[in-house]
This record gives sequence, structure tokens and C-alpha cells, in this order.
Amino acid sequence: MKVRDTLNRKLLGEVFPGNPRVVRAMEAQAQAVDAATDGLSSQAQATELIQDASVIVLAPNGAFQGERVLQLGPGLSGEDDGSNLTLQTSSKVPLVSGDFTLFITLAGNSTVAIPLTGILATVGNIETLTNKTLAAPKLSGLGDYADDAAAAGGGVPVGGVYRTGSALKIRVS
Repeated sequence: MKVRDTLNRKLLGEVFPGNPRVVRAMEAQAQAVDAATDGLSSQAQATELIQDASVIVLAPNGAFQGERVLQLGPGLSGEDDGSNLTLQTSSKVPLVSGDFTLFITLAGNSTVAIPLTGILATVGNIETLTNKTLAAPKLSGLGDYADDAAAAGGGVPVGGVYRTGSALKIRVS
């Protein structure tokens, strides 16, 4: 019920006889109270509706039915400065730059050593490896040629490796 409805001009005239300025002031006050009450009830209604919203919170408090507690998984960190929550990846999570996709597929437990500088070798591309030590290498697919001329005839490039029996050779000419 509105204050204006219960506090009418006739009643105000009886309380303040012969004083129209006070009557007008009281009417204005009643309108102001009604306006403030309308504003408060619409805010209260909005507060009731937000309780049903899904919200992300930093700690459980039960104030919201749709409350979801933010939990940081491995490789993520968060910093709350009181007005902003900044989420970032750890320096231990690899970042992919450029407009490329990175797929890493493991068939089991694996260890991959990333070089400090240079390029990690791939299976399908040609790379030049420098300063690498091969421990107990196995070379397969080497052609068996009598000499450099026979190796050249067999398609071994200059600097390529071939064998003569059990002797490992490098084609020089």
C-alpha cells in the first residue's frame, strides 16, 4: 500500500488547518517515500533472482543454489588482488605460439628430452643434428658396396654412409 493512498489532502488539511504549504510538503514527502519503497522492492526482487543464478565462487558459502567453486588444476595459478582474480598458466605448462596445433600422443610412459638450444628432431622431416652423442647406435638399411664408385652408383650421396662387409664407410667422392 502506498503512503499517498493513506495520507490524503483532506486528512492533511485537518491536521494542518489553514497551512497549504505544509500540506504540499507532506504530499511531496509521501511521494518520495513511495518512490524509495518502489526502488527497494525492485532491488530486493533482483536479489532473490540472483540467488538462483549459476555463479563461480572462490570458497563455498551456500548463498547461491547454482554455486560453483573455482578450483585451479595442475599448471594453473590464480592471484586475487581484492578486486580482480587473474588466472594464468604456470611456467611449467608449454605454450604454443603461432597459428599451429600441437598434438602429443603417448603410447605409454615416455621421456622426451628437449634440447636447451636447437631443434628437437622429428621422424618425418630432415634435420641437422650437431653435438650429439649416440650411445650404442644401431644402423640399419645401409647398402653394402665395394667402394665409393659402387656406393655412388647405388645412390649414396657424398658424405653418406655405407658399408663394405663389416667396415663402415663414408662416401667422399
